[in-house]
Amino acid sequence: MSDDVVLQATDVVKTFSSRGKKLGTRVVSRAVNGVSLEVRRGETLGIVGESGCGKSTLARCLVQLSPVTSGTVAFEGTTLTGLSRRRLRPFRRQFQLVFQDPYASLNPRRTVGDIVAEPMRINHLGSTSAIDARVRELFSTVGLDAAAVNRYPHEFSGGQRQRIGIARSLSLNPTLVIADEPVSALDVSIQAQVLNLMADLQQEFNLTYVFIAHDLGVVRHVSDRVGVMYLGEFVEFGDVGSIYETPLHPYTEALLSVVPELNDTDAPRRERIIITGDVPDPADRPSGCPFHPRCPVATDLCRVEKPALLTIVPGRQVACHYPRNLDAVKATSTTS
Repeated sequence: MSDDVVLQATDVVKTFSSRGKKLGTRVVSRAVNGVSLEVRRGETLGIVGESGCGKSTLARCLVQLSPVTSGTVAFEGTTLTGLSRRRLRPFRRQFQLVFQDPYASLNPRRTVGDIVAEPMRINHLGSTSAIDARVRELFSTVGLDAAAVNRYPHEFSGGQRQRIGIARSLSLNPTLVIADEPVSALDVSIQAQVLNLMADLQQEFNLTYVFIAHDLGVVRHVSDRVGVMYLGEFVEFGDVGSIYETPLHPYTEALLSVVPELNDTDAPRRERIIITGDVPDPADRPSGCPFHPRCPVATDLCRVEKPALLTIVPGRQVACHYPRNLDAVKATSTTS
């Protein structure tokens, strides 16, 4: 692992076992299916896909809240998989989570000041007065009145609660923050405020982000690179700008087609692509390409042979037998 790589996952698999329909049988679901990725220091890596694609499960595996079934996760060169809770504890201070639901992720019976202070108290980071001062400082940092530390979560709006969640994630001075759909439950205007706040905090504290979302429009504005996830695995990976301009995978193309665009008469508008059906059950994965039951360009080859995630040009990977915009991607790579 090079010095600029903060987090590295290699062939991560996460399965869940449940009772089958027949007595005495078990059904195994692969929520994450052989994912590999690198997160570079100071960047924002976006992970995008529909609900049920395994994004949140992958996030929990990356920070070892959910042990992986197979594969490895390494943080700054140290392999985390297989470590005991005691040996993991020093690393847990270095990566933190911002959760999707600002209403459910805060304990309603505790003041918001106590919620933000709790990680510091657990890790014995200073005296009571020092921790209280740090909490007030964090409230000011995320744009909240420091005098509000004695209020309860129900007294805040959704956007304010998410700011409290962000303050809590910063309390231990982490290196890596994994934001699991942090704005999906917020109004559009509030989304912009929270995204701008996260960008400012990244610059101020030299943070590295993994930003999970189902909206490629949001990911475009916050990420440096993006991985498009479907049924527990990446189907496309690359620089966010190039993916937005020239998507290779039909699934990526469909996700982009629903992103609102400015009404610019000089620019061609994307054709709206409707994906029918739902994400398949991970316990009953389709043969061949996992996307073929919903793909508008699938052929018999797609139904029987699973495509590998291949590098098309430096920095662009796709798992598709029939990549879209292939000539444009290669031409852009040649000119650059």
